[in-house]
Amino acid sequence: MFKKKLSFKLIASLSVLILVIFLISGYATYTVYLKLFTTEISKQFAKANEQATARVETQIQNLYKATNYIVFHPYIEDILRRSAERADDTFYNRLLDQDELTKLLNQISIDEPKLSSMYVYNTKGSGYFFENNAGTVIPLSDANYAAVLRSLEGSNGELVWQPLKISSIESSGYRNVISAARYMKNKKQELYGNLILFYDQSIFGSILDELAKGENAQVILLDSNDKVVYTNAKPNSAFKLEDLLHVSDSQIVKSNGESILVSRNKTRDSGMTLISTLSLKSINEKSQVIFQIALYSGLVSILLASLLIFFTGKRLLKPLYTLVTGMKKLRSGRFDTRIRISTQDELAFLGHSFNEMAANIESLVEEVYERKLNEREAELTALQAQLNPHFLYNTLDTIHMKLYLGENDEQAAQLVLSLSGLLRYALQNPNAHTTVKDEIEHITKYINIQSVRIGGRLETFIQVDEEAEQLPVIRLILQPLVENAFVHAFAQMSKICILRIKVYMEQSLLCIEISDNGRGMTQEQVDTIMQLQHRRLEEPTSTTGGIGLKTVIRRVSLMYGSPYGLVIHSEPNAGTTMKLILPVQTQMEGSRQR
Repeated sequence: MFKKKLSFKLIASLSVLILVIFLISGYATYTVYLKLFTTEISKQFAKANEQATARVETQIQNLYKATNYIVFHPYIEDILRRSAERADDTFYNRLLDQDELTKLLNQISIDEPKLSSMYVYNTKGSGYFFENNAGTVIPLSDANYAAVLRSLEGSNGELVWQPLKISSIESSGYRNVISAARYMKNKKQELYGNLILFYDQSIFGSILDELAKGENAQVILLDSNDKVVYTNAKPNSAFKLEDLLHVSDSQIVKSNGESILVSRNKTRDSGMTLISTLSLKSINEKSQVIFQIALYSGLVSILLASLLIFFTGKRLLKPLYTLVTGMKKLRSGRFDTRIRISTQDELAFLGHSFNEMAANIESLVEEVYERKLNEREAELTALQAQLNPHFLYNTLDTIHMKLYLGENDEQAAQLVLSLSGLLRYALQNPNAHTTVKDEIEHITKYINIQSVRIGGRLETFIQVDEEAEQLPVIRLILQPLVENAFVHAFAQMSKICILRIKVYMEQSLLCIEISDNGRGMTQEQVDTIMQLQHRRLEEPTSTTGGIGLKTVIRRVSLMYGSPYGLVIHSEPNAGTTMKLILPVQTQMEGSRQR
């Protein structure tokens, strides 16, 4: 309804306007807030990373102090040199050396509680181990020992860090540890052994895990060669290490399509690099609450605006709704419609104009309708009169030929008698009632006349369904179609002429088929005839085509209109089938209504 449509347009327009305003406002607030929040988080995160780097540096310097005690201890150097120079290194001698080293290194367990195990090797590869107070000994396999020695290559006595997986009795089958190894050189830079210390990952984890609280924060500790010493990153982390190596200071980078806050600091002396990352995904998601609040506020405003428009518009649009209702009635044909005017505004002017227009239309329709009916009756009568002389001319021409040839007078008399019956039927009132049965009897007389003209070459087959015999039809509707077969289809034919007439019911339609085996028509000729059915009743009929076919098409169009009419199927030298489709009427007067 118009009222609902107009109300809907008002509601939709205001809703879109309100929603756009709130969305723009919410998005702007969300963007500004996110930028300020990210900037503040970046500053705090960079500061925390800097402090954690300082603590890592302090931890490493303490380790240097502890290992310096071992490396530069003269008695330890003496034990390792002596063990390397012995030709016969018996189990007893190694046991004595182990006992002496243990006494010297007891202080280490006090200064380094996170130390799990320590190994001291001489230059010949003979090793001595030391365990902490907890009694946790990390076994050093030949493969791990070889890996540690390779990591020491190129170093000059500094600590070299390396994460290792050591076989253990744990459920995973191994234990993650961090090794710190260095060449043992005296003050003269003479190499006399190797020192290997094993620490649990907590040596750095206790410092760095505090920085990486939460599942969106991760840390990576790199040595001077950018090799990972410690990390809490999971294998499926959002970032790749190579994406972070070029980062300087603190910045936001894109990795795997995700925004990551990265802070990087380097220790002053040890050359260690600490990289901490923080995914901004959760921060962005939490910040979207502002945008969602703006969106919900917009929706609530739309609801309130819709209610306001509905209740106020119901009263304001009532006169317009009344006008629309009257126009619908007028469009449906109720030309006596008038509307009641209850306002004194612009809509009242429209109401008065509508009432005047309806009155004028009612007067004009009555006048035009009466005139159209008279014109239609006159045209039907003219078409009927047009048909009679044409039919009479063709029939008299046949009788003339018979008399001229001097054939049997009895046969000529029979032709005259048939013609008399045909004329009596044709000259009746065109509005008089006729049935399919009467029309078939009429057409049978016509065929009898034409069969005399053709001779023994005509074969006729007529089939009428019993249920269709008493149905009303237009008078003389079949004769032009049958005549067309004799005048055009069978002209100049020497073979047997076959004419079939079939009347039947099909889906509440009355169908009449007239088929012949004549010379047929081209598709262009068929299209020219069929174009007559698509002309408006006000248009004059074309002069192309036979007068009989034009008469049938014109009469069906006047009486019934679309979708009823004539359907033609024809091919050259293959005959023609004309199918007349008519409505099933209970009485002829009913067929008058279009």
